[in-house]
Amino acid sequence: MPDTPAVPTAPHGPEPPGGPPTALARLDALTSRPFPERRTPTDVGESGPGFHVAPLWASGPLWDADPADAATAREECTEQLAALVAVVSLRWGEPVVHDLTDALERSARGLPVPAPLDLLCTLVPRVYAWRDGGRWIAVGAGPLEPGQPRQVLGAVAARPSGEGEIPGGDDTPAP
Repeated sequence: MPDTPAVPTAPHGPEPPGGPPTALARLDALTSRPFPERRTPTDVGESGPGFHVAPLWASGPLWDADPADAATAREECTEQLAALVAVVSLRWGEPVVHDLTDALERSARGLPVPAPLDLLCTLVPRVYAWRDGGRWIAVGAGPLEPGQPRQVLGAVAARPSGEGEIPGGDDTPAP
C-alpha cells in the first residue's frame, strides 16, 4: 500500500496576513461563481465547463532567490496549506487526499485527462478534496518546478453522478 500523505497540521499562533481567512474567502468566491460555457482565463485563475481553478495564496518570484528565502517560502506555503485544510475540514469534514501523479503521467503521454485535473496536475502534486453537494472542492500546494513561486491553489468542480471525489482519479482517505 503506497504511503498516503498525512493531512498537513496547522501551525499554532496567529494567522499571517493573507492567510486562511483570505484564502477561505477566495475559495468561497470560487464556489459561488457560475461555470462558463468554454474554457477561459478569468480575473482570478482559469475556468471552464464545470470547473474553476485559482491561486488562493502565492509567494513572490523565486527565480534568483537566496536558498534561505526559497526555503522560507516553501515553509510558509506548507503552513498556509495546513491552516486552510484545517479550516475547510471544520466545514466539510476530513479531506480525501488525491495524488495527481497518474494524471500528470497520462498528460505527459498525450492521453486524455479530465478538466480540471489536466491543469492541477501540472501545478501541484496532490490535492485535499471535499464533497459539497454536486461539487467537489480541492486545495493543493506547489509548484512542481523549482524556481516557480510557491502557491496554494483552490479548485471547484461539478461532480458528475457516479464519480468519485475527483473525476478521473484515485482517492485515498486522509489518515
